[in-house]
Amino acid sequence: MLKNKYLWISFCFFIWMFFFDSNSLILHYKFENSIKEMTLDRDSLKKKILSEENHLKKLTTDPKYLEKLAREKFYMKKKDEDLFLISRKNQMELIKIT
Repeated sequence: MLKNKYLWISFCFFIWMFFFDSNSLILHYKFENSIKEMTLDRDSLKKKILSEENHLKKLTTDPKYLEKLAREKFYMKKKDEDLFLISRKNQMELIKIT
């Protein structure tokens, strides 16, 4: 059995094909993992795009939502209002914007 050259040649061929060739099983495994990762990323980005489209639609159609966003994120105010910002680190610190 040890002197059978066909066995040794086929054994070497399979070892070469499984580990060292450009189409090896290791590379196929890595490529499959990267494909799975990319599809997960694609799906999460599609969800994010849908949520951003909904957000944009809401901003362009709902003036109350636009005003709420302007007040909360950009600290905008009306002319006759005073705005007090409370710091989250220290609740005793008040900042008045007039």
